[in-house]
Amino acid sequence: MLWRLRGGTTDLAPAQVLLVLLCCFLLPTPLLAQQEAGLLWQVQSDGRLSAIAVAGDGSRTALGGRDNLVRFVDQSGAELWRFAAENSILGLDITDDGAWVAVASEDRFVYLLDAATDAAARLQWQFKTGKPANHVALADDGSLVAATSDDLSLYALAGDGTLLWQEPLGIDVRAVAIYGTGDKARVVVGSDDGLLSIYSHDGRRLLQTQLDYAIEAVAVRPNGARILVGTRDGTVSLLNGSNGELLWRFKGTDTIQSVALTRDGKLALAGAEDGTVYLLDEAGTVQQRFDQRESVLAVALNGDGRQLALGTIGGQGRFYDRDVALVDAQGRVQQRRLTVGLSTGLVLLLAAVGTWAVRTTTVGQQVWTTRTARPRTLLQEIWRARFSYLLILPTLLLLLTFNYYPAFSGLYHAFTDWSPGIKSEWVGFANFHLLLENRFFLSGFRNAGILIVVSIVRTLTVPLLVAELIFNLRNRFAQYWTRTLFIVPIVLPLVVEILLWNNIYDPTIGLLNKTLEAVGLGAWARVWYGDANVALASIIFIGFPWVNAFALLIFYGGLINISDEVIDASKVDGASTWRRFWRIDLPLVMGQIKLLLILNFINAVQTFELVFLTTGGGPGAATYTPALELYYSAMRMNRFGVASAIGMVLFVIIMIGTIINMRFVQSATEYEA
Repeated sequence: MLWRLRGGTTDLAPAQVLLVLLCCFLLPTPLLAQQEAGLLWQVQSDGRLSAIAVAGDGSRTALGGRDNLVRFVDQSGAELWRFAAENSILGLDITDDGAWVAVASEDRFVYLLDAATDAAARLQWQFKTGKPANHVALADDGSLVAATSDDLSLYALAGDGTLLWQEPLGIDVRAVAIYGTGDKARVVVGSDDGLLSIYSHDGRRLLQTQLDYAIEAVAVRPNGARILVGTRDGTVSLLNGSNGELLWRFKGTDTIQSVALTRDGKLALAGAEDGTVYLLDEAGTVQQRFDQRESVLAVALNGDGRQLALGTIGGQGRFYDRDVALVDAQGRVQQRRLTVGLSTGLVLLLAAVGTWAVRTTTVGQQVWTTRTARPRTLLQEIWRARFSYLLILPTLLLLLTFNYYPAFSGLYHAFTDWSPGIKSEWVGFANFHLLLENRFFLSGFRNAGILIVVSIVRTLTVPLLVAELIFNLRNRFAQYWTRTLFIVPIVLPLVVEILLWNNIYDPTIGLLNKTLEAVGLGAWARVWYGDANVALASIIFIGFPWVNAFALLIFYGGLINISDEVIDASKVDGASTWRRFWRIDLPLVMGQIKLLLILNFINAVQTFELVFLTTGGGPGAATYTPALELYYSAMRMNRFGVASAIGMVLFVIIMIGTIINMRFVQSATEYEA
């Protein structure tokens, strides 16, 4: 209970009551948990959802993705049937009446499915291409199927699955569409060289148009009058189908990966890699935006454009009613404006009450005098030294901009659904809940724990022993050159060292396997990074014999700083080298050990480049680390909020380790104090 009435009055002061009211208006704003505007249903797939197609009346939708499945659902999202290929589904198309579905799969097959009944899909035929089939298009009467493949070719297939013709394009191609029926059917294809071509039913090239960038997606009206093109630079272009003339162009924020067009060509839909879906009118103006949390791989429209579907890299298949979405969006804008207006009014009211209390009441003046004394004194001191502060202002601004702002931004965005430059929606602990369900992230902590222990042990042992060896050399010349030989490798970048070890571990020409074969131990040879039993150990072994040059310098500096009187006294007392190491050297380099302990702990928790450049986290999750999942979440899946949450978890772990190190690891100087 925040407050209660008692005898007609409250237990709280007026200012406190106003603060409570302010919180009531402010707190719900970022915590709105309403259903996404216009979302009718959604389907979750295992892995990316890279293909989607909608029948003309919106009553049937086909979805395909990395789980090798084609799901056929009705207008409520209920699954009618599913078809399993041998590998990922990369392309889908459906006839206007929803009776036929064409499928392009990474298993190198193009499939035609009879979807006329809701009971099950009947495979009509399958055709094998040279390499994975990456996209497919289907004529509305099912008489022509066109497919593109990673073998750099375009295939045209008859309704019975026979090959009509094949066009070797010699360049990557993944954008294809068909308009017309029967012998009048035409194939529209776009390639990575920016060339848009139209082919007749018998394979004759009828038209070519050159665009500025690689073509990622095409869509076309049923009569071929308008062609919609999405390119790698983030541009959506509408072309005249008869002569290739540009009608309008829209520039998005990232690569356009999929496009769709209504039957009358008055509405266009485009999905971008940054998760933005644009609904454009016949003039190329944005009518609506559907911002997703991750990259959008596929989009589709029904015939009149009232309903739209999209598939994301995270496996989400979503179906929207755009009219409902528009109404919901307008209502939310009004609600947001009302909340902002009320909040602003309450803030101003609180400010006015506070000002009135300070100026007219004894209590207010007393509080102002006592509470602001120290800040006012500090401001006066700063003003007296204003020239000095002015000189350090540039440095301070640079630190705030490039060090502190990114850090605090990451902590804040750990609680948001964040797409930089697009949206930042407060989601509370939702990102952390996702991490608890992420098996890669959780399994990465085991590997990170092993790497932390190994890193600390080998950094605090081998460099210290080598430093002792150099320190105890009696010949100054030998001491100098031995020290130099161990320090020289510090000029070699870590990346070069890792790539060198990659060659050593190479399963075919690598030095390690070749050496084993030469000494008669060929049975021990293996794919070192590909065997889950030895992959992590192989990574740990990189850098053998682990003489870290930085740690060596730190330890050597600590040893030469030990007073000669102490060393001489130990010799007079007859202490052996081993006894002197334990009783004198080790306690006096505890400061260096403390420093290296925390530095290696931080570095091991953040282990990324070592795993990224060797195994990429594989095989499976055998070498996965939390820092690697942070990178993949941000850079490959565009889940910047989740990546920030991972960063916050690592920050907490590092902070706890730092506190423990400062509290329990003490140097000899600290003992004396």
